[in-house]
Amino acid sequence: MDSYSCDVMEFEPDRYVWVQVAERLRSRIVDGTYRPKYLLSEVQLMQEFGVARGTLRKAMKKLREEGLLYTVPNLGSFVSAPGGRMEEEGAEAIGSEPDPA
Repeated sequence: MDSYSCDVMEFEPDRYVWVQVAERLRSRIVDGTYRPKYLLSEVQLMQEFGVARGTLRKAMKKLREEGLLYTVPNLGSFVSAPGGRMEEEGAEAIGSEPDPA
């Protein structure tokens, strides 16, 4: 394995990939890995999951519809506060890491 390789998520072949990505992101939000106001980096997530931008955006759209994410134009998508509240002010800086707790 060379230094440019990365492990990507393995997907179940009988289910849509975007649904599986949404499930993984939802799990991280619910368990607190991604805290409120955390900026989700499309580039990092595309690399981690090994998916195209369109696939990731479809998964994130589903999470926005569920109230788990909100998007600020020209800034990105952030994790909503509990209860689906959108808090645009005070969002964590780009490239911030999730809480290791």
